[in-house]
Amino acid sequence: MNPIAQRALDRARESAPPALIAPIQANPSLPELIITGPINRIMELEGKRFALEVVQALGSSIRNPSVVKQVIGNLTRTAVAQPSSYASGIKLVIDLLKGAS
Repeated sequence: MNPIAQRALDRARESAPPALIAPIQANPSLPELIITGPINRIMELEGKRFALEVVQALGSSIRNPSVVKQVIGNLTRTAVAQPSSYASGIKLVIDLLKGAS
């Protein structure tokens, strides 16, 4: 490296604040899934279909309790971001997964 580039790099390293890394939560809390309002049956069935496809895609790894726990978390976070009717269908599958584990 040429001397000018080396000095610039040294100067940048001196003035740069130390990097702060946010700690990773071991078990991030799941958002609460609240179903409100009237339920549209078509949207509920679509949500249920989506959640069932996710579970079926797991194949034989559904027997692993840590995989089931991770899928429940993923489905819960997905359901929170959806309309209540769609989330209601996802919640039906989540409840089945919780009961099976």
